[in-house]
Amino acid sequence: MDQKAVVEACLKHSLYTWSATGKVDPLPVERAEGIWLYGPEGQKWLDFNSQLMSVNIGHSHPKVVEAMKRAAEGLIYAFPGTATEARAKLSTRLSELVPGDINTFFFTLGGAEANENAIKLVKQFTGRQKILARYRSYHGATNATMQLTGDPRRIPNEPGMPGVVHVMDPWPYDYSFGDSDDEITKNNLVYLEEVIQYEGPSSIAAMFIEPVTGTNGILPPPKGYLAGLKALLDKYGILLVCDEVMAGWGRTGKLFAFEHGGIVPDVVTKA
Repeated sequence: MDQKAVVEACLKHSLYTWSATGKVDPLPVERAEGIWLYGPEGQKWLDFNSQLMSVNIGHSHPKVVEAMKRAAEGLIYAFPGTATEARAKLSTRLSELVPGDINTFFFTLGGAEANENAIKLVKQFTGRQKILARYRSYHGATNATMQLTGDPRRIPNEPGMPGVVHVMDPWPYDYSFGDSDDEITKNNLVYLEEVIQYEGPSSIAAMFIEPVTGTNGILPPPKGYLAGLKALLDKYGILLVCDEVMAGWGRTGKLFAFEHGGIVPDVVTKA
């Protein structure tokens, strides 16, 4: 197919995320290598976004390609109740890499699904139903994660899963919690504790955060915030879930963004 036919067929027979039908202008990509994307008519683009912030080692890395070929020649599919060498090796390696006592993992197909399962996990573990999340956040576009998401994309999808309580993070868009990191951290946590009291601490299972907020502004937390937040949630038996889908795996200078705050959360989601 030539470039024009590819673009026309994609627009006619498929839907694009976060785009109004008929108004999207997709990039015609034929192949990718390293940091470059290539079009069918000789175009070349720098993939400065690393696709969805996920191609950490570049496109078509020879070691990745070779590993995929070996996998395709072996066990291609296994139902969830099986024990496989790949599952054993990956689980063991993750237990060595993830900080603290986090050493057990549930495998999903992506970030939103990871957060969906984390919701079920924290509710069943605590016996509580409410979830705290922040307005300047994105946790996925599935039914439940769209409600966790605080930014305006959630609004057309409401009402959805009940029990989600949104709060302001340390960096509201217009309002300010203070002029210094110490002041911002202190005032935001005082505000958050009051919300917890209003909602009933014994009804709140967990709080979901992005340790570094992603699509809502690339917002690292102020100094002391993560440690203060973890201590506050521990005080009320509320679990902390760190959504590291965008910030994890070395993107902030440490393997996981929560490590900058000197904490270990109760649950980590990643993709």
